[in-house]
Amino acid sequence: MAQHPVFITRKFPPSVGGMETLAAGVWRSVLAVRPDAIRISHGGANHDLAWWLPLSLIRLTLLIARRKVEFVLTGDAMMYATVTGLLRLCRVPHATMIMGLDVTFENRIYRAVVHPLLRRAPRVIANSSATAERAREFGVPADRVSILRLGVQAPDVDAEGRVRASISVRRRHHFVESDVLILTLGRLVQRKGVRWFVAEVLPALPQHVCYLVAGEGQEEASILAAADRAGVRERVHMLGRVDDADREDLLRGVDLFVQPNIPVSGDMEGFGLVTIEAAMRGTPVVAADLEGIKDAVIDGRTGILLPPQDRQGWIDRLSQLVAERGALASLGAEFQAVVRELYGEGAMARTLAEDLGLDGLSP
Repeated sequence: MAQHPVFITRKFPPSVGGMETLAAGVWRSVLAVRPDAIRISHGGANHDLAWWLPLSLIRLTLLIARRKVEFVLTGDAMMYATVTGLLRLCRVPHATMIMGLDVTFENRIYRAVVHPLLRRAPRVIANSSATAERAREFGVPADRVSILRLGVQAPDVDAEGRVRASISVRRRHHFVESDVLILTLGRLVQRKGVRWFVAEVLPALPQHVCYLVAGEGQEEASILAAADRAGVRERVHMLGRVDDADREDLLRGVDLFVQPNIPVSGDMEGFGLVTIEAAMRGTPVVAADLEGIKDAVIDGRTGILLPPQDRQGWIDRLSQLVAERGALASLGAEFQAVVRELYGEGAMARTLAEDLGLDGLSP
């Protein structure tokens, strides 16, 4: 009877977010080496997990009972905690992915339950060096932890495509050609540093620099309040949640992408996948030299890293880039060429297959 690798994840498209993007990439990477793989995934809202998790466990149990499972990869630590008892009971070979919040979440009950399970996991695949280090700190054996250089699909984006996207963004959001557009895209939480950027950096940049913030989250009101206090409210454009078409135009059509993260106790940036997405579209990336972002952005090769919360350093570097606006396209093209080579899904598929031994498993 044929057996199959199984990928099980509670975060998957059409739901939107970094974990969902990563899960989709991991799934495509698994399929690249094992087209017979089976996916059990949830692409809906978090409140639906109450019924989806038990159903996913039942489905996995049935697959195991029918002897159709050869190997199981879980998408994150919570998913692993849900199924590890079954996998161990049935002696199914398995591994789990882990993200930044998997190892920094400070809830005592979570740590009491999940961390011991991760310490016993046969293979833990971290999404960055920072995540791997945190896992080792709470006792996951170093020889069981590996780091997966994440990859994303490389879209077909050339200079003409970027120009068309720029025109689209400016028309849709009512900007003129002389405006310099800086974008941050993602969940609006404290560690993203958007409020800090609005309060400390944007006021010192030229008046024609506009800051676009795409995403939703608990920091939205605080960001707007910071913009009011700093006198830059008219230059901060809160776009909220954007659809796929607008997201694509934004990543292609702005002048700069910034990820101004700040350190926050009990939270961390596991990787910063969106910085790779922006660079793959030829948009120059400037990001904080912090946590998992350091795995996503290679300073001077795929983007520019700056010390987190270094107000003057950020002001000086961004002012220089804005003043040399004509050179941004060529800088973005340089970063684009390198990031496509290092962070394409082909490279991730090869690494994942080697780490999990999928090449050695026959369908």
